[in-house]
Amino acid sequence: MTTDKPKVYVDSAVIIDLVKDKVGIGIPTEREQDAWHLQKMLDAAREEKVSVFTSAISVAECTHVEDQNKLELAKPFFLGLLASGRGGFTLVQPTLSLMERARDLRWLHAISLSGLDAIHAATALQFKCEEIWTRDAKFVRFSSTFSAMGLRVCAPHKTNCLPDEYRQENLGIG
Repeated sequence: MTTDKPKVYVDSAVIIDLVKDKVGIGIPTEREQDAWHLQKMLDAAREEKVSVFTSAISVAECTHVEDQNKLELAKPFFLGLLASGRGGFTLVQPTLSLMERARDLRWLHAISLSGLDAIHAATALQFKCEEIWTRDAKFVRFSSTFSAMGLRVCAPHKTNCLPDEYRQENLGIG
């Protein structure tokens, strides 16, 4: 019996939080949990246990941190996660069919998101992701519609897709 790997789509705000956490910029506790879960999911993706997607537009969105002194530290993390091919993400290039699917979220399903958010959602749907990880309240507002389309909207710490073996901290024993 073969089973497909879980597929998760990650919105750029979650990626930014992971980088902020890595370079020592304080983020709220719940978002620290989200950063931890994203790191574990990327570890699982590098070991081919799951598939983690984001759109190439995340490269343009993941460009800043509020603390300009930490920006030079953050840049290599962003590049490593999104541009190196070794970060654990499958980076999806925007295509005309994805742009049409993003448009149709509003036209056919009455889901009113910004253009970039609609691209994120359309990409998650196109690749048949089980979950889209986001902190954006606009996505949450349409969660029942997305759910009917087979896509669960959630924060990373509420995932159902992270394999059990990645859910515990390494205690350094053994």
